[in-house]
Amino acid sequence: MKLLKKLTAAALSFCTAASCLTFPASSPAVSAAGELADSLANDSGLDIDFARALQYSIYFYDANMCGTEVDENNLYTWRGDCHTYDAKVELVAGISDDFTGTNLSQEFIDKYRDILDPDGDGCVDVAGGFHDAGDHVKFGMPENYSAATLGWGYYEFRDAYKKTGQDDHIETILRYFNDYLMKCTFRDNDGTVIAHCYQVGDGDIDHNYWNSPEVDEMGRPAFFLTAEKPQTDYVVSAAASLAINYLNFKDTDPEYAEKSLDYAQALWDFPMQIRLNSVTTQTVLKAIIVLKNGKTITAGQQAGFISVQVM
Repeated sequence: MKLLKKLTAAALSFCTAASCLTFPASSPAVSAAGELADSLANDSGLDIDFARALQYSIYFYDANMCGTEVDENNLYTWRGDCHTYDAKVELVAGISDDFTGTNLSQEFIDKYRDILDPDGDGCVDVAGGFHDAGDHVKFGMPENYSAATLGWGYYEFRDAYKKTGQDDHIETILRYFNDYLMKCTFRDNDGTVIAHCYQVGDGDIDHNYWNSPEVDEMGRPAFFLTAEKPQTDYVVSAAASLAINYLNFKDTDPEYAEKSLDYAQALWDFPMQIRLNSVTTQTVLKAIIVLKNGKTITAGQQAGFISVQVM
């Protein structure tokens, strides 16, 4: 089955238009040809079918899912586990000529090796998440923004997702996004963030070679934010996604929701602890303020804030 998926994925590298075709909620998985036939046979007759547009838009994320758990979470028959070697990024200082390694300093690696490499195999695990958009780099900003926006959409219009039968699917996608954000956030014994992986892969080589992710073998370095290499945009946008993830799951999976909130708070605290005065925190995404005492979550963008009281 794995071989079949890889062969199918390789073939589809030459007919990428097929990746735009999706399938109805009643089917657990489908091929592109099968979906085309179903779409023609089950046309709603509406000039503008918003329900199907919602359904189809979610499948974009199935197409771009990455990591060692794609098989069990993806609804496309032609997608499978890919870039599994992101789980074994060599934990070395500097990026080599073959595009492996990290942007971390040797001093930082030596200090936090037990956190970055708990099993002692000389590697750091950053497998999972989503590719960018047709290419295979995992870029933090579009990934975090997508996760937060999808989360807000589900929070605001949960009933619509339920009525159209898309709630289970969107929840799978949201978990995959936010699980990855937590996985890429490395914390010490006190819960303080010491590093956050904001990118895996390099566009200079990735964008020069078009192939299926299941058969990709090019080097994929990992890039981290630390106190030595601080930045605010990535961590606060990740915090925003995890905060709304708390609201989306607090009633159905409270333990998971609390974990999301805990990571959101830690990521928000990270730039505050290193006292950055970056203009980007004021203009790009004001992200989130999590006040633990009353559990008031405020999040939003430039235009204003949305405030909700968490019970």
